[in-house]
Amino acid sequence: MINALASFFGVILRHIYDFVSAIGSEPSAISYYAIAIIVTTLLLRFALLPLNLFQTKNQLKMAKIQPEMKKIQKKYENDRQLLAQKQSQLYKEAQFNPLSGCLPMLIQFPLLLAFYRIFMYPTKFAFTNPEFYASIQKNFFFIPSLDHPDPTKLVLPIIAAFFTWLSTYLVQKANAAPSTEQSEQMMKSMSIMMPVMILFFARNMAAGLVLYWIVGSIYTIFQQFISNKFIEKEKEKEA
Repeated sequence: MINALASFFGVILRHIYDFVSAIGSEPSAISYYAIAIIVTTLLLRFALLPLNLFQTKNQLKMAKIQPEMKKIQKKYENDRQLLAQKQSQLYKEAQFNPLSGCLPMLIQFPLLLAFYRIFMYPTKFAFTNPEFYASIQKNFFFIPSLDHPDPTKLVLPIIAAFFTWLSTYLVQKANAAPSTEQSEQMMKSMSIMMPVMILFFARNMAAGLVLYWIVGSIYTIFQQFISNKFIEKEKEKEA
């Protein structure tokens, strides 16, 4: 499955590279290859828009049931077992899934593995002509080649970790209402572990893969910021 995804997105990456490289002179600071990675990432995020809309709808449901959830939490604060049952019942009635906030993150992992394959074996999944691939520019500002890790081992990994944390924080903010202990623990663990994992792996991964992750995280932040504005308005109406 991962190889199939890598082949699919590799073909898209190559077509986008061919398109942008035909536009005009290649910028000195950012190569066509880097631009192709950015455009491919954004197109992928747009393709996942239905999933993100589903997540936003689920967050709106949470905003609507928040007042009732607070009443339940106060009423059964001394009986955790009964509180969990009442919360689950409320979620069921509202058709709300408290774990839905984790879904976009979980879906990103197979996509990340697919792009990892692309950047590890670019001549297999994207640029089938090795000589042509070797001849193209792959620089991105201070990074000489996106085929290799960030030479500083810090700048790009720290940026990736920061935007990962910020995107997770915004998702949690949208789901700030009381939830089950299981979902709370999962979200808290993800908010800590994800940035740390990204920072650790980004130090040794191809910079192109890290660039893909950063662009995707920035898109998620922008989208979630807009979603949170709608959710805040809905909370104000319910209040």
